[in-house]
Amino acid sequence: MVCIPANSQLVKELDQVSPFYEGLAAIKKGDQWAFMDKQGTIVINFRNDLVATSQKEGDIKAPVFQNERALINRIEDNITYYGYIDKKGNEVITGPYVNATTFNNGFAIVVHFSRKIVGKNKLLDKDVVAYHLEDYVIDVNGKAMTPMLHTRNCNPDKLKSGKSLDITTVLLGERMVGVQNAEKKWEIHSF
Repeated sequence: MVCIPANSQLVKELDQVSPFYEGLAAIKKGDQWAFMDKQGTIVINFRNDLVATSQKEGDIKAPVFQNERALINRIEDNITYYGYIDKKGNEVITGPYVNATTFNNGFAIVVHFSRKIVGKNKLLDKDVVAYHLEDYVIDVNGKAMTPMLHTRNCNPDKLKSGKSLDITTVLLGERMVGVQNAEKKWEIHSF
């Protein structure tokens, strides 16, 4: 009997690898992540905007595709904003989201950041501005499936601290969410 080795090196010099999710595995080199398919072909090239998350307790943190969407982020004016890409690497959901979850059963939770002019300081000739955070459930196309779930005022300096804001809404099951209000009590909503 002749043993023929069938081992061939596909990708090398990687700093981290993850399990396959939806047919793609995240691979890391330096500070950038990419995705490869089950043949070892890189299908989304190395980039620095992919967000590493844990899918299960004890899992390594890595970007994943869930419902054919992967979480990305970008920094504008020292604030981190989140969005999603498809399996071709195209950004398909973008918005003023200052936090977001991966998709689960076709839905994700996002924290929408808004700025509204509420008046004018005539003495200083400057706008008076109110900043708000609102939780929403979105579908894989970015459509809001719920009205705002937990509206709260926000200090934009907190957004610039580099720390992720808490998401006060959790997906409980099929078309149902739990929302923590300002008094730290929970409400259940269906959508």
